[in-house]
Amino acid sequence: MSESPGRPAARTHPADDAARVLAAVDLGLVRRGARLLHGASLAVRAGEVLAVLGPNGAGKSTLLKCLGGELSPSRGSVHLNGQPLNNWSPGESALRRAVLPQHSPLSFPFTALEVTLMGRIPHGGPGPGDVGIAAEAMSAAAVEHLADRSYTTLSGGERQRVHLARVLAQIWEHLPEHEPRYLLLDEPTASLDPAHQHATLTLARQWARRDVGVVVVLHDLNLAAQYSDRVAVLKAGQILATGTPADVLQPSLIAEAFGLAVHVLAHPDLGCPLIVPRATPQAPVAGSAR
Repeated sequence: MSESPGRPAARTHPADDAARVLAAVDLGLVRRGARLLHGASLAVRAGEVLAVLGPNGAGKSTLLKCLGGELSPSRGSVHLNGQPLNNWSPGESALRRAVLPQHSPLSFPFTALEVTLMGRIPHGGPGPGDVGIAAEAMSAAAVEHLADRSYTTLSGGERQRVHLARVLAQIWEHLPEHEPRYLLLDEPTASLDPAHQHATLTLARQWARRDVGVVVVLHDLNLAAQYSDRVAVLKAGQILATGTPADVLQPSLIAEAFGLAVHVLAHPDLGCPLIVPRATPQAPVAGSAR
């Protein structure tokens, strides 16, 4: 599949269609006396890309871990397709949502294909049919040429793309009655070069068109503006704003969340917001000629 990097028109969904939503409701989380989340509510719908933004330590990864079931909130609840997340068994949840964490430690010399095949374990695999799905997932993530390479010999970016193939393989097939599936991606572009950053988010858009809800944690505001249908901005465990990139990515909110003064322009090709930091006067270097 191929497409231009711009965002297609956002799909419309009934706001009350709880059976097609992965939702966090009034989440609070306290660990060792630290408040990591406070009153955080967020929902991703089938067929959209939702980018989660915020400064370091804002709670982005913590929120994603709550959505994925890795962490249990101290307050509030998470609902998957109309049911409390705790009502689903781990196996049932794994068929409906796949999580790409920031770091996936793996020190055994599996091949890249074998790592991708781990995504088929919730389906009872790996079996003969699972090998074909894993190969398709590797092709989608542009790592098919690494299939026989030992995982431990891969670069950081190559490893991240292999794990992307793994989570795609996990939710590759449609569910009965086209029940929605979800991809939860925690900083999937962090170790990638610019071309692969755009390729990864183009892939996220393609999966949204397959009726998958995608939540992606990003630090790059321009990538979020270009590829997401909606953005949510966190600071100190609270959600400051949620909405379209054009509505949310305003200079005042960016200054509040990140402490950064910016210009927000229209992208010359795509029309989405283009965020440019304001120039900061540089102090003269001591001893420099005047």
